[in-house]
Amino acid sequence: MGKILLMGDRYTASLFRMMGSEAEVIEDPFNLNSEIEKARKREDIDLILITRDIYEPVREKIDSLISTQTKPLITIIPSPFSESKPMDVRKMILRALGFG
Repeated sequence: MGKILLMGDRYTASLFRMMGSEAEVIEDPFNLNSEIEKARKREDIDLILITRDIYEPVREKIDSLISTQTKPLITIIPSPFSESKPMDVRKMILRALGFG
């Protein structure tokens, strides 16, 4: 079974580490693309979670990567510092299964 890797702010990363997941603190959102590329090379990562506040400033660069990436699956999640929006769980499941 693969691992979950969170990329986000210090607070969210600490929470995920307490739950036993790996987490990387991203101080500069413009480094996100290179961090994703490093994580994609790892065979043990199945899911990359990126906090919305880190994703928003570089959305244009990351969207094409997210839409074509199948493994690891890359998903944007809300953080305590971002505005949350409802998640389409059905769409996420279909995408994870390769149908979306």
